[in-house]
Amino acid sequence: MGRPRFLPGVWAVCGVSALALALSVNGTLSSWTSAVVSNDTNTAATATAVILKESSGGVDCYSSTNATNSSTCTTINVYGGTGTPLTPGGSQTVDVTFANVGAAAATSFAVAPGTCTQSPVAGTGTPAVANVCTNGDLTVAISCSAGSTYSSGTAWTDLVQSAVAPASIGATLTHTGALAANGSATCRLTVALSGSANVLDQAVTVTQPMTWTLVK
Repeated sequence: MGRPRFLPGVWAVCGVSALALALSVNGTLSSWTSAVVSNDTNTAATATAVILKESSGGVDCYSSTNATNSSTCTTINVYGGTGTPLTPGGSQTVDVTFANVGAAAATSFAVAPGTCTQSPVAGTGTPAVANVCTNGDLTVAISCSAGSTYSSGTAWTDLVQSAVAPASIGATLTHTGALAANGSATCRLTVALSGSANVLDQAVTVTQPMTWTLVK
């Protein structure tokens, strides 16, 4: 019997099989079935904001108490309260410090008074109660300066209210100078009862909200 012959086709099949085996071992062939790119430096950032902190008498209130950055502070009374009622010629002064505790600088700082109301209502009773919100016997003055303490010598000239009846305070008082991040300003509010106040002003409680606003 003669020596067996290997056909050329058999050799070809064997060669391809060996190549496929080699490629499967080193992973080259498997990489042809997928393609991958990875991003490892993806970033995003949030914008800076102004956040207002109000402080007086050891009490702090923050605009950031609500996610909208707008809150109501019921623990600070910028008019001084009713603990010691005013007599003719008397006054009470409250210093309130405002700090920008956000990461952005503010371009303006403003205060807007709300509607003045009183109890008892003006005109009620016998004799009729006076309108203390408007008659000018009770006045409110506002002055602010930069820093954590009030300084009359460096008081702002654009956020100031001379002594007037509560209902006559300007609609909005605005300081247009910058208040940097971590910067502060202090406002002094003085409530006074005229020495010549009408006796019909007696036993009246005046209430007026104030809204303080920082703008980026």
